[in-house]
Amino acid sequence: MSADSSHIKRSLSSNGADDDKDSKKARVERFVADQQLLCSQSIPTPHTPHVIQTTRLPDALRKKILVTVGAGFVGSHLVDLLMSQGHEVVVLNTFFTGRKANVEHWLHHPNFSLVRHDVTQPILLEVDQIYHLACLASPPHYQYNPVKTIKTSTMGTINMLGLAKRVKARILLASTSEIYGDPTVHPQPESYWGNVNTIGPRVRSRANFVFISLL
Repeated sequence: MSADSSHIKRSLSSNGADDDKDSKKARVERFVADQQLLCSQSIPTPHTPHVIQTTRLPDALRKKILVTVGAGFVGSHLVDLLMSQGHEVVVLNTFFTGRKANVEHWLHHPNFSLVRHDVTQPILLEVDQIYHLACLASPPHYQYNPVKTIKTSTMGTINMLGLAKRVKARILLASTSEIYGDPTVHPQPESYWGNVNTIGPRVRSRANFVFISLL
């Protein structure tokens, strides 16, 4: 092999190595950019096609927040708000009524966690706030399994209160307008006493509310 041929071969090898380095660097830069994008917004899905931007909070301001039944209608909208504010969100759900599709646009986000768990069973978590929304509100749903409904409202609430006490977290307990019976006023103000039928289909919601109020 001549000296010229050896020189050309070495030049080609050197150019190939440089190309590999540049290509690898470009791939790493694209990966980092993609990860930064995923950390700053939701992913469009068929159920939630619009993109929700998230705020980047400093550690001192970012809270870890637990939302029970966060994949339900009300819970998923609350999750969207908390995520957009830059907080870490943990959702507990059994998917008895809620749907995973309601929160799947956050499954990629590092600030979001989805845990399949029944609140009637204790759970050990470290959180700053708790939004306890786990209670069936629709009469067809809570009449389908009345014992489960009562256990969710009672034992579930006791477990969430115990968790809040252990980790010194603030807790918000949500109720339902079903406690007013078949209301004649819409929406119902706090001063409204309801239109109650003590043997009607909504009696379980009112019984659960009375028990929780005693706690």
